[in-house]
Amino acid sequence: MHFLNLPVSLLSTSFLLLAAAGVPVSSTELTADNFDQAVAKGLSFIEHFSPYCHHCRDFKPTWEQLVVEAKEEIPQIKMGTVDCIMHGDLCDKNGIKGYPTLLMFENGKIVDSFTGPRELSNLKKFMKRHVKEEPKSAPPLPPKPAPAKLLQTPKVILNPTGEVLALSGETFSTTLSKGPAFVKFFAPWCGHCKKLAPTWKQLARHMQNKLTVAEVNCDDHSALCKSQGIQGYPTLVWFAQGEDGPGRSEYNGGRKLDPLKTFAEKASSAGVQVLEKDEELEKHVATDEVLYLLLHSSDDSHILDTIRDASAPLLGSPQIFASSSSALRSHFSIPSSSPWALVVIKDHDTKLPVSIFHGTTSLSASDPELRKWLLTHRLPTSVELTRDTFQGVMNAPHAPLVVITAGPEALKEKIMQRLRDVGKKWRMRTNGSGVVRGREVVYAWMDRGRWADWMKSMYGIKDKHDGNHDSEKDELEDLKVLIADHSKLIYYDADRSGKSIKFTSSASIFSAVEDAAAGKSTYKNSESTIERIARNLSAKMQSLEAFVMAHPFKFVLLLIAVFGAVFWVLSRIVGNDVTTAQQGQNEWREYKGKNGRLD
Repeated sequence: MHFLNLPVSLLSTSFLLLAAAGVPVSSTELTADNFDQAVAKGLSFIEHFSPYCHHCRDFKPTWEQLVVEAKEEIPQIKMGTVDCIMHGDLCDKNGIKGYPTLLMFENGKIVDSFTGPRELSNLKKFMKRHVKEEPKSAPPLPPKPAPAKLLQTPKVILNPTGEVLALSGETFSTTLSKGPAFVKFFAPWCGHCKKLAPTWKQLARHMQNKLTVAEVNCDDHSALCKSQGIQGYPTLVWFAQGEDGPGRSEYNGGRKLDPLKTFAEKASSAGVQVLEKDEELEKHVATDEVLYLLLHSSDDSHILDTIRDASAPLLGSPQIFASSSSALRSHFSIPSSSPWALVVIKDHDTKLPVSIFHGTTSLSASDPELRKWLLTHRLPTSVELTRDTFQGVMNAPHAPLVVITAGPEALKEKIMQRLRDVGKKWRMRTNGSGVVRGREVVYAWMDRGRWADWMKSMYGIKDKHDGNHDSEKDELEDLKVLIADHSKLIYYDADRSGKSIKFTSSASIFSAVEDAAAGKSTYKNSESTIERIARNLSAKMQSLEAFVMAHPFKFVLLLIAVFGAVFWVLSRIVGNDVTTAQQGQNEWREYKGKNGRLD
């Protein structure tokens, strides 16, 4: 009888006994002769590996531990391995292009591929997702609601007068609870605030009946501004779902009317847009650099509300579209066991999705993994860094590695086209994710002339106008390329061998990126030594301030203990000095007494 056909209870007992005895447990080794029979019925999770692959060797202990624990926790799934060096034809048949590749089979067909970090918890979660629950007698379904074109319709009309609303501590929470609001925190003596005031009024008129546009005078309402963490003026804050709800975000874009209008319109329309036809998706893919696609059951309307609430921090960028199309589920290989899934599509390419988040019926809008996933994949593969996009890219919460090419405005189109090509190749290299060692990589262009002073101070890049290049090709080859890790204020301008990064060579760029992510190349600091010392001191002072605010009683006791210790040390030193001085005086008196008397 074949190993995989043994009773599950017997397999579980055998594996547990082996594990208890300290004997390493391995999954079944499959060959071309027994593979089809082994995966023909039910679920099978199969590792395709090469004995010469160091990633496979590193992964082996995790896989063996998974075999032991899965036999107890997930007995519905059989497990096995295929050595692709010994059985290359079988691996070719299964479409294996790299090692290790982990595939889920259902009744002899590939239904999913594991692409996340190869950690035990992630692997078990992936396996459990494919296990179909036992059917239960379900209560009758509620009436199916009519599909909505766009969710998140305000319950009340916001900003009916088209004027800026002045808020105080008494009206702040109540106003924000009615719907999205864009709030300016200012001081009347601030010059930048005075300059922004007429533009803010124009924005309020433009967003009439759509969005609350408000302001808070921090001189009159200092307690309110302090509670909101306001440290400078003007500070513009977007509130998507009330004062304490998700989606609170400080706006750092341009302060002219056009960028403010663009942001407010996109953020206020944030939600989940339902696609009526599959063809609509292609239109959005053709125009949007990044979009999310929610694939769900036609009977599950509640998931639309869940995703709408979870995506509030995105502020409408990227847009989320929803569909219950079985054709789209099949196109993106969403297994029937997944009640719903979110797909990231970038670079106008539906053939190679960036990532797929498989949801469960019990998942809530506040789930940290879902929110992290939504924020992690929001950036386009290639982008121009401007005043409006800089903060969103360089200071993104998931700290991406940003490959920056500094070039002149005249070469913008050629540079951006090259970056788009490099970005697509990079995504193909990383199986669509664009991630290396847990870090997303973004390819960006910066106008060397407009950002000259900043790039010189941060990265030592000087603007060149020497005109010594014979052609545009020569100038493209000489463009300065660096990899910025802005979260640590460091950057890399060479690979591990010290060779400069060549803009015209994808191999040079990819090698440098992988070396930087692995910490194998030498980094440089974006700050001077004095700036780093000042920043560290500032961080320590902020930590101390936070400790004092959170634990005032402990701080007072600690302060008393420190002063007590200092007083004790000083008293010991002074006491020793006094004793020494007295001993010296006594010795001197004794000496004089002896020498002054007559024998």
